[in-house]
Amino acid sequence: MELSVSSDDRGQMILIAAIGLAILLTLLALTLNTAVFGEIHAAESGESLQAERGAVQYQYSVDRGVSGLLVELNRDHDEYEALERELDDAITAWSDLSGAEQIRDGERTNASLERVTFETHMVQDEPRAFTDRAENTEWVIAEDVSEVREFEMDVHEEELVETSDCSGVGGCFSLRVEGSDGASWELFVYDNGGVTVTIELASGDNETYGPAGTSAQIDVTEGIFDVDGAEEAFTTFLDDDLEAPYTLTYTNADNAEGTYGLTVDGKIVEETIADDERYDVDESPKISARIVAADVRVRYASADLTYETEMEVVPGETDD
Repeated sequence: MELSVSSDDRGQMILIAAIGLAILLTLLALTLNTAVFGEIHAAESGESLQAERGAVQYQYSVDRGVSGLLVELNRDHDEYEALERELDDAITAWSDLSGAEQIRDGERTNASLERVTFETHMVQDEPRAFTDRAENTEWVIAEDVSEVREFEMDVHEEELVETSDCSGVGGCFSLRVEGSDGASWELFVYDNGGVTVTIELASGDNETYGPAGTSAQIDVTEGIFDVDGAEEAFTTFLDDDLEAPYTLTYTNADNAEGTYGLTVDGKIVEETIADDERYDVDESPKISARIVAADVRVRYASADLTYETEMEVVPGETDD
């Protein structure tokens, strides 16, 4: 019996053969790529790879060393200039000591401080009037700050103005926050049968909360008015139509008593903290400077590699 192959069957056989060839070519390409990768990897596993490991290890040592220095210095110093000077000196000393060890292995290394990023913590941790150190009743807490964090007040009733409406009374204690665009947000605290707060928004609308008892906790940045665990939420200046940077001012600060604390980015005094009439470094209200990041230039050189980079080091954070 004679067998014949139709044109359809012949086409299917050609298609199957083409698919098989494509699979074969794909497998061959993968095999060749693997072989090439292996050659490249083998070429880098000699002296150049050892030099790269040396550079990475040195950069890691700088990160760990400077991170530890920042934690210690932030704990021991309050002034901006002292912090930066001590960090610069410490990095130089560490770099010199480490470099003397590295040179024995034919490696030249160096680490140097480029710049630092400050934050400032302000606190009144003993109950007193909200005046500054010089007893000024209207004073700027912080000027031109782009970030404000963890601003909390604990206000007592005793010194608050007794009124049902602060708009008709000139003596209510307030915190005013002004944005760079000129818009302002203001929080008034007064006694209306208990601690009461009114927030005047940039739009001109008002929010009033309370009255509470004889004291109240106000979380300015989170927008929480807390009285014995009962919380009421209000609109913060961060949620209002204000543009950073901000300027924060207390008015009628002698008509409020209690404690507060807040943290802002950057430096808030031009000279030393001790020379600023608003704050002290030991007695309330007081401020302390902190370095939250340091930019460090790292240099590494060996016979096979020259490497230089700038890295940011954050206190207490390392890539363990």
